Amino acid sequence: MSARGKLTGTEVALAFLIGLGFLLMALAAGLGAAFGDFANESLYGMLFALGFVAFIIGIALWLWGVQPWTQFDDINVPKDTGHHGHEAHEA
Repeated sequence: MSARGKLTGTEVALAFLIGLGFLLMALAAGLGAAFGDFANESLYGMLFALGFVAFIIGIALWLWGVQPWTQFDDINVPKDTGHHGHEAHEA
C-alpha cells in the first residue's frame, strides 16, 4: 500500500496523458522501423513529436500540480498498522 493512498482524478488524467505520449512515440518508432524504406518519414516524425510533446507536458503538469517533493514517507517514523494494544504472540 502506498504511503499517500489512492491517486486523485487529476493524477490519473495526467498518467493517461504521459502514457499516451509514450505510446505515440513507441508507435512512431515501431512503424518507422517496420516499414523501413517505405516509411512516411514526415508522418512518423510528426507522430513522434506529438507524443514527445504530450509526454513532456504531462510530466511538467504532474510536477507542477502534485509537487511530489513535498510529500514523502519518512522512514524514521513507523507506519500505523492498525494493531494497537496487541502483544507479540508466544510461540
